[in-house]
Amino acid sequence: MDMIFPLVKTGAISDSTNLWLALPTGLLFGFALFKARFTDSRRIGWAFYFKDVGVPVVMFSAIVTAMLGLWGLSLVGVLDISKVYLLPTYLWPMVVAGLIFGVGMVVGGYCPGTALASMVTGKIDALVFVLGFFIGSLFFGDLFPVWGDFYNSDYRGVARLDQALEIDLGVAILGVVLIAVGGSLGMRWVQKKVWPEDGRASDEEIRTRLATLKLQGALIAVALLIGTVLAVFSTESFIDDRVEPPYYIVPKVAAQP
Repeated sequence: MDMIFPLVKTGAISDSTNLWLALPTGLLFGFALFKARFTDSRRIGWAFYFKDVGVPVVMFSAIVTAMLGLWGLSLVGVLDISKVYLLPTYLWPMVVAGLIFGVGMVVGGYCPGTALASMVTGKIDALVFVLGFFIGSLFFGDLFPVWGDFYNSDYRGVARLDQALEIDLGVAILGVVLIAVGGSLGMRWVQKKVWPEDGRASDEEIRTRLATLKLQGALIAVALLIGTVLAVFSTESFIDDRVEPPYYIVPKVAAQP
């Protein structure tokens, strides 16, 4: 929970309660994946062919929701952003890992989270995928001395977009919102061009699509409004740069005397 809501560090709950909260949180997350049909490996695989871009669109919306939610909770004093775990960057190792991860999603049609949720529904291909990444994890750990130096290389600390571009944090947040909205609309447009729908939709399907479009339009408007407000007003107090982020992964270069 430290990556999303560090309640233990603020003293709101105990360590044992934090562990127990992982169970209902995981169940809700898995149920959401199932309802969104992300437990179907075909739907995840179709995203790479622009046949169904629902997965990347949901990822864009999750990024924007988490980003604006962190700002809002910090603004009202519910969340201390300095206590949230910020993942340090190992640039080239992460690039290579991302490529491997992407190839695995194309071949298997799952990521670890969707594979576990799908396995619970009784799908054999998900079970094979889960066994595969467990075996791969053991293989990675046993041969860690072979690539351990590369794994700990190119350490960049906590990389933030606003600092890298030397712009205000609010402007960076608005930029991410615009990229997410533009990327989602662009992928939907490509999907319709590459995979045009065959046949005429029923009246019920048309009504469902219109209702979905209205809801999506309202959510996009709210995100753009909040992003614009952040870009106009100063957000320097959102993250206190004087506080060292809590690292759980100590880089190799820092661990050596």
